[in-house]
Amino acid sequence: MKRTLPAASLMILMFIVAAHGQSSAPKPAPELKQADVWVGDWVFSGTGKDSLTGREHTVEWRPHCHWTLGGFFLEWDSTWRSNGVELQYLEIAAYDPIKKVFSVSGFGSDGSTWALTSTFDKDTWVDTSADGCRNTFHFSADGMAASGISECEEKGVRWTQFQVKGTKSKTPH
Repeated sequence: MKRTLPAASLMILMFIVAAHGQSSAPKPAPELKQADVWVGDWVFSGTGKDSLTGREHTVEWRPHCHWTLGGFFLEWDSTWRSNGVELQYLEIAAYDPIKKVFSVSGFGSDGSTWALTSTFDKDTWVDTSADGCRNTFHFSADGMAASGISECEEKGVRWTQFQVKGTKSKTPH
């Protein structure tokens, strides 16, 4: 009897380990698929200002977006040209199923960092930041074109940081 108990315990433990090893891998939240509209290579152009009283200049933004780490995160690798300066940006978006929002962390080649909270409703993506800026992007029905505007508030005055229109490459990625 004393030998049977350890043998039976070992068999039960092996069964539990085997059953656990066969469990399915976690899957990304279905809400993440809303952000599929971003996936691909985009070219945006328009105008921008660096401050409330700054001079308007042309801007060009070239984001390449793709899913990473098993489809749990959306990654933007971007080049931003504005006012004679070219910067590279990396942004990572994750979906928070409890808050029902996307959390975006950004990093710039100039050492800048930022955090955004983003929502997506039908054809509109909205980023909000702690510094009083709000980016709104409207996508075409086929998801191949978009327009965007960034509005900030400074000293109680709302001003447009940038306004762009863009298209997505038809080449699949």
